[in-house]
Amino acid sequence: MAGIYVERYSRAAVWCQRLAFFLIPYFIAVIILFRLSKIETSQLFALIGVGFMLLLISLVFAFRSISELWTKGYRGGTMVVRGLLITLIMLVPFVYFSFLALQFPLANDVSTDPFNPPDYVTAEETREGLADKGVNPVGDYAREHALKIIGAYPRLQPRRYPAGAERVLEAVRGIVEENEWPITGSQGIPESKPEATDTELADNTEATSETDEDTASLEDAAETPDDIYFEFIERTLVLGFENDVVIRIVSEDRNTLVDMRASSRLGRHDFGYNAQLIERILTQLDAALLGIAGEG
Repeated sequence: MAGIYVERYSRAAVWCQRLAFFLIPYFIAVIILFRLSKIETSQLFALIGVGFMLLLISLVFAFRSISELWTKGYRGGTMVVRGLLITLIMLVPFVYFSFLALQFPLANDVSTDPFNPPDYVTAEETREGLADKGVNPVGDYAREHALKIIGAYPRLQPRRYPAGAERVLEAVRGIVEENEWPITGSQGIPESKPEATDTELADNTEATSETDEDTASLEDAAETPDDIYFEFIERTLVLGFENDVVIRIVSEDRNTLVDMRASSRLGRHDFGYNAQLIERILTQLDAALLGIAGEG
């Protein structure tokens, strides 16, 4: 009696494909739940960690299946190729951020002026109120941190524009509104003056008849313009992590100096994101001010 040879499927190939197909909606669901504030940050990282472990298990199944297909002649080549390809694609972000973690220093707060960074307007108080949710406090810039920022991001420099502070502020407002970043605070912005009435114009005319001595005393008592601080929140594209950004606008004799500071509310490492964010905003500001800029 003739025997019947039955080709066996590799169980490892089957599970490799199953895990790969399962992890696609798994990661999508985790991201959606976090963006909808259904899970906390700690739960997010825990779920991502579980997904990463499952990716590694799928990778082990793939290599075992390849061994079985080669040595035992099992079927399942299509499944293992499909599962391995999906697994490797989903591992790309983990490999990428591991590379960034090695390339950039452990920091989540960067500034164009590390030795005198702009102060936040409201972010420090806001973060203190969210400390129980794991939000980072606004830290002080020690000399060691400043030197670390300078060494890691030598191109991160302030800008000087041959324009008035109000013109620069207008350009900054336009960039923030264009990107739909929520404004969280401002300081030192000059108030717009209402149009003068006929009575006020008459009073002003009388005021111009003061003696030269009185005029000189008024000029001596005049205060220099305050620095302008403009603060807003930027969110990352996929997970929506919040980063506080503050721009300091300083009036000089003929120019206006612009400094920036950006820091992450979550995580100890920003993987170079905040420095990239500052450079991107300054590039937009250069374009808004006709590209006339110089490093500070």
